[in-house]
Amino acid sequence: MTVSASKHPLDPLTADEILQVSSMLKAKTSDKSLHFKIITILEPPKAQLRPFLTAERNGGPQSRPPRKASSLYYHLGTADLFLAEVNLDSNSVDSVKKLAPELHGQHDFDESMALRDACLSHPRVLAEIKKFKLPQHLEVVCDPWPYGRDSKKNLPRYVQCYLFARARHPGSNHYDMPLPFSPVLDMIAKDVVEIIQLPTGSGAELNHDAVFQPHEAKEYHHELQKQPERTDLKPLIVHQPEGVSFTIDGNLIKWQKWRFRLGFTWREGMVLHDVTYDGRELFHRLSLSEMFVPYGDPRYPYSRKSVFDVGDIGAGVAANNLALGCDCLGVIKYFSFVISNSQGKPVEKPNAICMHEIDDGIGWKHTNSRTGAVSIVRSRVLVLQTIITVGNYEYVFMWHLDQAAGLHYKIQATGILSTAPIDSGTTVPWGTNVNEGVMAPFHQHVFSLRIDPTIDGDNNSFTEEDSVPMPIDDKNPFGVGYVTKTKILSRSTPSDSAPSRVHKIINPSSINKTSGKPVAYAIHSPEKQMLLAHANSWHGKRAKYALHPFWVTAHRDGELYAAGDYTYQSLPDNTSDLGAWADRKDKTENTDIVIWHSISLTHNPRTEDYPVMPCDTMTVSLKPSGFFDQNPALDVPQSTQKSNESRLVEDTALTVVIGGLSGGKRESKL
Repeated sequence: MTVSASKHPLDPLTADEILQVSSMLKAKTSDKSLHFKIITILEPPKAQLRPFLTAERNGGPQSRPPRKASSLYYHLGTADLFLAEVNLDSNSVDSVKKLAPELHGQHDFDESMALRDACLSHPRVLAEIKKFKLPQHLEVVCDPWPYGRDSKKNLPRYVQCYLFARARHPGSNHYDMPLPFSPVLDMIAKDVVEIIQLPTGSGAELNHDAVFQPHEAKEYHHELQKQPERTDLKPLIVHQPEGVSFTIDGNLIKWQKWRFRLGFTWREGMVLHDVTYDGRELFHRLSLSEMFVPYGDPRYPYSRKSVFDVGDIGAGVAANNLALGCDCLGVIKYFSFVISNSQGKPVEKPNAICMHEIDDGIGWKHTNSRTGAVSIVRSRVLVLQTIITVGNYEYVFMWHLDQAAGLHYKIQATGILSTAPIDSGTTVPWGTNVNEGVMAPFHQHVFSLRIDPTIDGDNNSFTEEDSVPMPIDDKNPFGVGYVTKTKILSRSTPSDSAPSRVHKIINPSSINKTSGKPVAYAIHSPEKQMLLAHANSWHGKRAKYALHPFWVTAHRDGELYAAGDYTYQSLPDNTSDLGAWADRKDKTENTDIVIWHSISLTHNPRTEDYPVMPCDTMTVSLKPSGFFDQNPALDVPQSTQKSNESRLVEDTALTVVIGGLSGGKRESKL
């Protein structure tokens, strides 16, 4: 009897299933020790999955696709990388493939910890630290970064270690004391390849005789801050006296006409499957496909400083254990998952996703100016949230589902800037000094949101709709008219933003009876600066998706990640990333398509972003545009004081401590 017999084919792997996979692969390779990179759910081909999901929704007979898993692993101590597929139902290994030597697995937690220890205990590194003359009360910490790429040469798996010093407090801000040298380690041998002196002047010049220079630290941890905490902030408590409005059956969620399945992978983190509204199909799959963070300091070795936070690290791997009342406020439902470690054992990811309802202001309102009659509803929103920590940065990823059939993908960036040392009194044009001897380089965060639509069915098209002024003629004698012009992207291609452009996903075969036009969902996203690195730079070659804000491709199974499956030290081969898929020029009109939206944050740091960064928020909205015949939120009940129970400050039921007329304080019933 297998452990997967009663599981849904999209459910994340259980702890028992992870052990099942690793045990089978270890048995198949009994003469080798294995270092596991990935053990994860392998989703069924879409052609199998779509009929199953449709039957499941409609209550019809279902033929469940086999439940499968995939695993990426090394032979321990070697560069031999393998990809295996396992059938969990039959408890069998379907395939094992040895991958090309230029392909590398991502970082994993166990490996990162070992590399940190190897770096900080290496005699060459210790000699450099001694030469730098750090005070005894400071300790050195290591941030291992992906090595990146700056040539066509196929190097072994390397890691670039940036070093910092900190006080001996667990919340001490080590980014406030960057050291001016950076070891490079071979990830297999765990040995130092070279130690690179970092430029600290206004150009590429090096100071080989640099020694520690003290400065007043800027700390973010409350125990280390010098200014007193604010004392005038009163509690804000969210109550739902009758409970929540959503229902949950395993990973199946229903709320306010919405129905979808929640997924979770080591790489993408939170995934939404089979999203419908009021029984109508909208999206087969919604996920964070990739996130690229390139830095803009042109000096060596910073010229290759970059990371694919999804492909090199994993959003699921980096997911936080969300804390009640801190990360999530209100009446909260948590979802926990398991991932695998390097030994093929399960690792708990507790409270990786939280779900709750929020009030989001006015949903819609009108006051009849003739009669004074007021119609008003407040907007209730269902929030699904996950937070990841990748080194210095935190990212908050949220789906907001509203009552008017809109989905809103919100990204918040916070955490600490990745800093570099700089000589006292020196500035550079590609960064901001945030403390004495501390520079925060300019950089970008370019996310890829993968949208697999099923707008009223599988056959969709992607369009550019531009609002354009009419010429002054007999139809527009006063010069005030404007119209829209629509272009269907009939072949796979990138697409750019424009000030008056809206991108839409349409179903040409489903016509809105009121408008007479195809039903559609529009993507509303502010125009952003795309990748600033040149297209022929290594950043540009490795992250082609970041060159344009929109892409459309024909759906093919297995094409999930915009920068390709293997991003660590990736050498583009023009076949396995979004740029290559778009270059196929597949048909994308009235067929099964995928939309890829690149969302960019160009971060030229402010001094106010340090020592910890206030959240910077980006929002992408997927909104019905001629999908319904009228406002789909008309049936939301009228908002009333009886149901919402708001209070006036002067409400006599509130007990507060207030300042008396004489200036003293007294407890009073208001």
